[in-house]
Amino acid sequence: MSTGRSRDDLLKFHDYLSSKGLIPQATARARKAASKQVLAILDDEEASDILALDLDFVMQRFSTLHGQEYNPNSLRDYASRLRASVEDFRSYTGNPLGFRPTGRTRAARSETNEKAAARKSEAPKSPEQITTAQPLSPPQSANILPIRLRQDLTIQIAGLPFDLTPGEAKKIANIILAHAAPE
Repeated sequence: MSTGRSRDDLLKFHDYLSSKGLIPQATARARKAASKQVLAILDDEEASDILALDLDFVMQRFSTLHGQEYNPNSLRDYASRLRASVEDFRSYTGNPLGFRPTGRTRAARSETNEKAAARKSEAPKSPEQITTAQPLSPPQSANILPIRLRQDLTIQIAGLPFDLTPGEAKKIANIILAHAAPE
């Protein structure tokens, strides 16, 4: 039974957005391609209601199944495009007459560029300022490796590339060894 919220409905929605000039054609094509690739992992029952999906879990499954075929940046792009697609689809199905696609306007983009320029001019210059900078958090769709160290302690290593080389793994291992307390 079609709810009008299926995978196929979402893919048709991309064509609608493009044909009506609601988003640029290139954006519609990129979102449709990402949605089609990621949502292909779903069976028909799961794909019958796209709005009920946990997109983080779907992306995690996609990464597990096909992560080796994509670099981490591509996976982040696919996740972002899928989220934007589903957000627009949700908005449209909830209120077709009041629908406005998500995305930044030209004014918002120039404001973002101004903020970026301001941040660049405020970049830390002294070693003290550099050491107090916040660490970067890994993207939500990054490869996360849980490691059980003790019965009551499991850690997670996040942001590992899917194409990690043995040399890179040794470099990470050496850095972790440097943090170990002497026995």
